[in-house]
Amino acid sequence: MASQLRLHVLLPLAFLGLIGAAFGVYTMGKAPGGGNDAGVPLITTHPDKTKPKPAPQATDEWVNGLEAWCGGFQAQYLKIDEPQALADYESVVGEYVELWDAVQPTFIKLGLPPQKRATALALRRNIDETASKMRWVFNRFQALDVAAIQNQLDELDALDTERVALLRRLGAGTCLDEKNEGVAHLAVQRAPLLINSQLQRYGKVVVLFYEPGASYDSIQTREARAGALLAHAGFVSVNVSKNREAGQLASQYNVLQSPTVLIFTRGHNLKARIEGFYDRTAIVQAVKNA
Repeated sequence: MASQLRLHVLLPLAFLGLIGAAFGVYTMGKAPGGGNDAGVPLITTHPDKTKPKPAPQATDEWVNGLEAWCGGFQAQYLKIDEPQALADYESVVGEYVELWDAVQPTFIKLGLPPQKRATALALRRNIDETASKMRWVFNRFQALDVAAIQNQLDELDALDTERVALLRRLGAGTCLDEKNEGVAHLAVQRAPLLINSQLQRYGKVVVLFYEPGASYDSIQTREARAGALLAHAGFVSVNVSKNREAGQLASQYNVLQSPTVLIFTRGHNLKARIEGFYDRTAIVQAVKNA
């Protein structure tokens, strides 16, 4: 009972802090940690002729791409509803995991700038580590391992602070101060490419065809995502109301209703199809059997 009480007290406080982290908290122009950004020199009224020349900046084209990626990610991030009850936290963290997995490939696709390559590589490592830790947190919910979860949340908070500093050093500070909702589509790959990148990373991927707004589909979305993450597989959700995104895939694999789950292994081999009602246990078992 004591551990359950501690879970109720610590998780909401920790997750409310996490929700305000990443990019959302910086839309008001706050620097990480409440202080000055270490990568930005202070401006003085008496220029010092002996001051070393500033380090070369990344090319404008690459920085513009990074700004678009960052702004698109933030716009998607802000669409995730804040949890209202303890039962909501698992689902919300699952949405964070799905988003991080979806934006990783598009960041890698940017490549590396001719200057500040080390900083860009550090940002890539930060993104990879954040995605992995978010998955770890999701999977530890089942064990109610509060101390371990809290430790990971502290590390995620440190990664958030580091990520903001790296973005500023790379010249992509604008995305931290504005919502940039108009470029949301730039952060996430289209479903076929995303499925491919998930297969490369995880070996297996759960693809859900769903209709947004349908309460039945919402439950199945939560269960399909949870099953995929618990089985350490990739997860890609396909909105059937978006014809360009869903039409080709639905036709190729004869998807006639929503929700429908398809499970693929490397080589785009279709190993399982689940239509209608299911729960996370069924998804986990189907992934194991694939």
